[in-house]
Order: sequence, then structure tokens, then C-alpha cells
Amino acid sequence: MKLILFIYLSVFSCFALLAQRNISDWSNASSENISVERLAGDSLTTSFLIQIREDVPLHYHAVHSEHVYILSGKGEFVMNADTTRVSEGMYLFIPSKSTHSVEVTSRQPMRVLSIQCPEFTGADRIKVP
Repeated sequence: MKLILFIYLSVFSCFALLAQRNISDWSNASSENISVERLAGDSLTTSFLIQIREDVPLHYHAVHSEHVYILSGKGEFVMNADTTRVSEGMYLFIPSKSTHSVEVTSRQPMRVLSIQCPEFTGADRIKVP
């Protein structure tokens, strides 16, 4: 029950932050494959708004778990060799040490809300050859 309340409050607070930002015009986003905007964070968690144009290569986090809510777009999500089709409105939980990747299959980029626990600075992103 506490986990459900934590997830609900985390997602709600991030959506409140999104509502305060002008993020509706993604046509001005950079031409890079992935763009990341840090929304909020502390020593326990960090939330990001991520736009993926093509893919996120296979990687894992040794320490971090990740909660992902898909805001728009469609794709093929792989976690530990299991493939799942994902789309707007879906929620994914990625435990630490789980290899994962995504390939965008929609014409428009995929936009996701990513909440990582504990605080994520980027150092715990380990690429898989």
C-alpha cells in the first residue's frame, strides 16, 4: 500500500510540474535521438521528462530502480530479453540490475516520465555491449 501511495504521489507531483511548464511544442526539440529534462529531485529520487526519437540502447542500472510512465508514442520495450509492445498510458517498473532498451515504432517521438530511485546523476547507466 505504501508503494502504491509513493508511486501515485510521485507521478502526481511530476504531472503538476509538467502542467507548469510549456512542453506542448516538441517540434522545437533538439535533433538528437534522446532529449532529457530534469523535473525535480532530491537524495531519494529524481524525475525526468524524456523524449526518444529512435531508441534507447540496451543498458542497466546497478543501484537504481526506474518507474516509467509513457506520455505519448509507441515502441518495443525489452527488459531482460522479454519484449513488450508499449504505448501511451502504460506504466513500467524496471528493477535495478535489469537490462532494458526501447525502440520507438510510432512516427512521433516517444515521451516518458521517468522516476529513478535513489537520486540519479547519470553515473549508474551501464551500457551492455
